[in-house]
Amino acid sequence: MFFRGAALLGLLSLVHVFPEKTLLDGTAVPCADSRETTSGVPAVHVYAFNARKIPAIRKSLFALDSLDWESGDPDAMRAAAREYDRLLSLVRGARTLGYATSNGNGDFEIMVPQTDSVLVFGEVKMPGEPFYYSSKVVGATGQEEVRVVLLMCNEQLQ
Repeated sequence: MFFRGAALLGLLSLVHVFPEKTLLDGTAVPCADSRETTSGVPAVHVYAFNARKIPAIRKSLFALDSLDWESGDPDAMRAAAREYDRLLSLVRGARTLGYATSNGNGDFEIMVPQTDSVLVFGEVKMPGEPFYYSSKVVGATGQEEVRVVLLMCNEQLQ
């Protein structure tokens, strides 16, 4: 009896089980109009990361969000511009779980492996804005689909 159980367990260990996937069903919407419009922001580059494996990106997002440049202080504005460039460099160099570009309505879909925490980061160049971005951490375990709304803001709109 013991040998049958051990043989069955050994056979099962040879079969590689692929993790289930979760659909990140999202929309990128402008912050200022989030309650007034149903139209989204097109052409947003949306990245999905395993949040635990990208501490440098999380740290850079925190640093950028904590800078107070909306008062017009030139030093704070320069620091924010440098940090945003650093953030984009980190984002483009990191391993993603998935990537998408939002369509004309601001909608995007990304299939990701089921993971406890997924950092969803979106960025787009907007006319007259130094940077326009959003990030959100969502859980993607035990669910077939997770709804994600990215409020596309710059620091001045928050």
